[in-house]
Amino acid sequence: MGRRAGICTANIDIKYTALESLKAFHASDARVRLIVGPFRSGKSAAAVMDIFVRAMQAKDHRTVCVRKTYRNLEDTVIRTFFEWIPKKAGEWRQADLMFRMKTPLGGWWEVFFRSAESSEDVEKFRGFELTDYWIDEAQEVPQDVKLVLDGRLSYPTGSNREVFKGLLTTNPCDTEHWIYKDFVMNPLPGHAYWRQGSNENPYLHKEYYEELEANYRDRPELMRRYVHGEWGAIFSGKPVYGNEFAWETHVSKSHLKPIPGVDIYCGWDFGLSPAMVFTQINPNGQWMILRELYSDDSGIDEFSDGVIDFSNREYPGFTFIDVGDPSGKARATTDEKSCYDILRSKRRVCRTAPTNALIPRLESVKRRLIRSKKGLPLLVIDPRCKRLIDGFSGGYRYKERATSGGGALHSDTPEKNVYSHVHDATQYVALQLFGYAEHDKRLFSEPLPPMGAILNA
Repeated sequence: MGRRAGICTANIDIKYTALESLKAFHASDARVRLIVGPFRSGKSAAAVMDIFVRAMQAKDHRTVCVRKTYRNLEDTVIRTFFEWIPKKAGEWRQADLMFRMKTPLGGWWEVFFRSAESSEDVEKFRGFELTDYWIDEAQEVPQDVKLVLDGRLSYPTGSNREVFKGLLTTNPCDTEHWIYKDFVMNPLPGHAYWRQGSNENPYLHKEYYEELEANYRDRPELMRRYVHGEWGAIFSGKPVYGNEFAWETHVSKSHLKPIPGVDIYCGWDFGLSPAMVFTQINPNGQWMILRELYSDDSGIDEFSDGVIDFSNREYPGFTFIDVGDPSGKARATTDEKSCYDILRSKRRVCRTAPTNALIPRLESVKRRLIRSKKGLPLLVIDPRCKRLIDGFSGGYRYKERATSGGGALHSDTPEKNVYSHVHDATQYVALQLFGYAEHDKRLFSEPLPPMGAILNA
């Protein structure tokens, strides 16, 4: 289909050329397919034409097209459908929100349009027998709707299972969403996705995305999602990392594997919500953030037990070099032991980061984000580090505060939230590895030599 410029039937002639990023999508036999793209990227047109071509190659075919609300359904899905499939090619029943037309093999293609605003709406789909379905702006639709539709793919009776397909289109969502989990994080069997960038749709004027970028210049998290088509959540406030972070650049496409014989540098953030990260520097000079661990309701004693168990299980035989929050030297009120004392008692000897000052910490990370070596980013993150990634995408932010004039200012320090702790831990180990000043000879160099078995806490 990707090479097809025109599609003709007895009563319809459609000119369609697949976008370069979607040729593989059209050619795929995956049972459930997802297109992720920015505003106006052409994903809806691709969905309509993909279903149309499949329907015209069958005798009987039945499709349901879903959008969250009836208003959205009418304004977007139905409108886009008839921009490509003329109403005169078949029979449109407005009262039933149903379209049907003859197929070249003498059967019928039936298309139903339905809204799905809540989980209760799944009941309207239980009576369907379908060949395929299309959920538009799927991030807005309850997961139950998709699950029920998967179970209704059975028309025509007796057809080969490969005939039955699911199709979703959406703007990028955050990493906690079921779409990200099912298609990216831990893909379900038979599920595949394609991501579009901007500036690909030939039907848009060339200034369209330039104008959007200008509109979103103060909201980089919106720009990432709606202009560049990158995964990420939307938060209020000012992101600490603006355009320095790019999902497609800094998030690995697959899980990162530790390199045997290379020390693992761990960053620790202490307090009531402790967090830590496991990192390495690979032979290409890339700083790899392998995994994150955190707790929202335990102290360092309990948390460190979990870290040690995880370390032994996931990274047996590796040497760990720990770098922690300088404030962790303060004595705990419970047993008069500091966080460093507690770690030392468990044979995890931790060095304090060079400073706790915010600017050096941020600079040590930002310099890895904005630079590359031999075409490779100097920072790459395992996709399992969801809190860290969502923090880079805008969750780690300066809190917005109102002014007397009705405007908004932002705090001088990042907000303490669920994202800040893993970012603090990342900054501490970055400081130790790379420094932050222009004159620091460690910057972008090989990692420090092993610190030895005993370090002064």
